[in-house]
Amino acid sequence: MDNVDELNNWMAENLPDITYEIVVVNDGSTDGMDELLEAASSNDPHLRVLHHVSNMGRGRAVRTGMENTNSDYLIALDADLSYSPDHIKPMLDPLMKGQAELSLASPYHPDGVVENVPMFRAKLSKWGNWVLCRSFKTKINTSTCVVRGYTRKLIEHLELINNGKDFHLEVLYKTEVLGFRIAEVPARLVWRDKNRGKVVKGQGNIISNNPLFKMRKAIFSHLIFNFFSKPQLLFLGPILLFLALAIYGTISLISVFVTNLGNGSADPLRSTLISGGLTLTVTLSSFVLLFAFTFFLFIASQAKKYFEEQYILSARTNYRLKQIQKTMDDKG
Repeated sequence: MDNVDELNNWMAENLPDITYEIVVVNDGSTDGMDELLEAASSNDPHLRVLHHVSNMGRGRAVRTGMENTNSDYLIALDADLSYSPDHIKPMLDPLMKGQAELSLASPYHPDGVVENVPMFRAKLSKWGNWVLCRSFKTKINTSTCVVRGYTRKLIEHLELINNGKDFHLEVLYKTEVLGFRIAEVPARLVWRDKNRGKVVKGQGNIISNNPLFKMRKAIFSHLIFNFFSKPQLLFLGPILLFLALAIYGTISLISVFVTNLGNGSADPLRSTLISGGLTLTVTLSSFVLLFAFTFFLFIASQAKKYFEEQYILSARTNYRLKQIQKTMDDKG
């Protein structure tokens, strides 16, 4: 409950004129936290608690918060306040000033800070974010942080389905597809629990305790997203490789043919094909694979374009239906 008190005190000191509520999503905890939260909410008019019967994932928790609030702005924070309440105002500012509909807390911003996080984990996260951020049109440095600010307009337009950690990428991708603006705010990430992430002696082994192994599912799903959002990242490398091999092989065969022709060979073409059999095989194979990967890139790009067009259409339709339902509810 200390973190709830910290948030209340911060709001009273820094944003005293703003009406607010603290919505805590209890994601299926089994340690008695649900009872503590309910008891605290009965004495705190700013606190509201929402419960999941079981752990449904980080994305589902944020979506539950979105679906059960009607405020003009929503700021999502980690429950442990690894990002202090001091981030609330910087994330609210671009939203309230009409500069963006989504604001991101970014510890990997040039002015951001990461403290008390194990070095390997921090480096892995920073490198992963560098790769993932290449998927978006907006120039950002952090794409996986839960700490974000949303306008009500954006929340009402977004149609979200992800329950896990890919939720953060889904939000960014669909925000851009719908044409909304994103602002990145330098952030300070500080793990308050110094034992967080440390390996307990006697538990697990060198493989299961490795950060890469622990994060394998998230890494794989993030890479899949990266290739879906920008298929050229997957296909462009092989295309360039096979194009280079095809060009090099073609030039080599032409060079050999010209040499044989200049030497007065009776059948320069036959001599070239015999002496350059391996080069010919590699060249033809390169042309075939070049065509195949180019075709795959075209299909993937068209599928992405088709998905985005369908998503925009469905989002607009659902938004209008929500507005009609809201009007009917107001009248009724």
